[in-house]
Amino acid sequence: MRRFKRARRKFVRLDEAKIREALESYGAFKTDLLLVHSSLSKCGLIEGGPATVINALRGWITERAALALPTHTWSYPDSTGVAPIFDYKSTPSVVGTITNYYWRQAGVVRSQHPSHSIACSGPVAEKLCRDHELRKTPCGAGTPYLSIAEGNASVLMFGATMDSYTLYHTAEDAADVPYLYMPEQVTLRTRGDDDVVRSIQMWRQDMGVARRFAATADWLAEQGLLVRRKLGLGELLFIPSARALHETMVKTMRRDPLFLVDEKARPEVASRLKSN
Repeated sequence: MRRFKRARRKFVRLDEAKIREALESYGAFKTDLLLVHSSLSKCGLIEGGPATVINALRGWITERAALALPTHTWSYPDSTGVAPIFDYKSTPSVVGTITNYYWRQAGVVRSQHPSHSIACSGPVAEKLCRDHELRKTPCGAGTPYLSIAEGNASVLMFGATMDSYTLYHTAEDAADVPYLYMPEQVTLRTRGDDDVVRSIQMWRQDMGVARRFAATADWLAEQGLLVRRKLGLGELLFIPSARALHETMVKTMRRDPLFLVDEKARPEVASRLKSN
């Protein structure tokens, strides 16, 4: 099946013009920042690779707006309890080819957070990424992700599903859901501008709790918070207002703290929480 999918992608070729056409079907870009989660291969064979996607995105949002992509590395401690040293100038992103290309480009600023770094270019890049590594959580209070979630920003899932939507963790943090973090902080390491390696204490998200992020797309579309467009073999999921989605999710999870937990995992999570 994987071989069949790879072969099929070769026959669906996308260039910058086709990508721009899909993006412009959403209308003129109106907010101050676009956060993009991406998959290079899901929509087909993109001529020119990651550069083509970035050029299309930049052409759509114009130089007026900032462009941000997550460049997560998940540089967590190994079995011995020692975390690898994260270097924002050299540690590769593990969340897609496009993100790994983007943070290396001239004019792009990358935050120094060891597990959940973000790369940004444009008017607010320096301010957005500054001091990310000093926060106690990867995506919560004081982080670039909360700034995006509460700001005048949009989000695009380029061939990616809502399973990749980092701002859901930001909403979980804001709603203070009881399952989000592991019981104890972990020690992470990051290399700063001065080339000094610093150890920092960080709350790690408990990804042992199964989520249903991807399954929320239809619900979001019904709420008018997400708009779908077909692109080649895949699709684009556009969230015009990150703030509107964030506020909706926080309100929803304050009523139902397990709203984003997978249905099959809910009984176990609920039982564990009661015992604690």
